[in-house]
Amino acid sequence: MSGESVSSVQKAIARNKLSTRTMALAAIFAAMNIILTRVGVIMLFGGVVRLSLGKLPLILSGLLLGPFAGGLAGLVGDVLGVIINSHGAPMIHPGFTLSSVLTGALPGIIVILSGKKRTSLFNVLTSNIVVLVLVNFILDAIWLSQMYGNPYLVVFHTRLVPHIIIGVANILLTYPLLKSFIKAGLASDIVEGRKINT
Repeated sequence: MSGESVSSVQKAIARNKLSTRTMALAAIFAAMNIILTRVGVIMLFGGVVRLSLGKLPLILSGLLLGPFAGGLAGLVGDVLGVIINSHGAPMIHPGFTLSSVLTGALPGIIVILSGKKRTSLFNVLTSNIVVLVLVNFILDAIWLSQMYGNPYLVVFHTRLVPHIIIGVANILLTYPLLKSFIKAGLASDIVEGRKINT
C-alpha cells in the first residue's frame, strides 16, 4: 500500500467519529439485532444451529456507520440480548461477544480499506463473505464446541449448509437495504476523507 493510500486510510479512520446521530443509529441497529437474534430465531440441534438474520443489522451498521459504531452496535446487541433472552446460556460468553463486535466492525474496516462506495458490490459481497467464514464458520463454531463439548468439526459440518443459506439471504438483503438507508439520508455513500476508487 502506497504512502498516499495509507494516509487516506488514516484520515478516513480519524474522521469516523461517534457523533450523537451515529450512536443513535447504532442503537437502532443493535435493537434490530436483538429482535432478530433473540425473538425471530429458529434453534436447531439443541442450539448448535441458530437460524436468524440477526447478523444483518450489524453488517449494515458497519457498512453505513463505520467500524467503531458497527462494533459498538454488536457489543450492545450481544450483551443486552443475552440479558433479554439467553436461549438457555448460563451467562455472557466473551467469545460470542467478540463475534458480535467483529460482525459490526469488519464491514466498516472493509469499506475504509477498499476505498469504494459503501454500496459497491465489492464491499457488500466481501463484508458478508468475511463475516460468514470468519465469524459464523470459524469463531462461532469454536465457541459452540466449547459450550456443548462437541468436536469442532462436528459443529462446523452441522452448521455449514444452514449458514450458507443464511449468508446468501444476507447478501441479497444487504444491497437493497443499504441503498434505502443511504437514499433516506442516514449516511453518505462515500467515506469522508477517502479517495474513491472506480
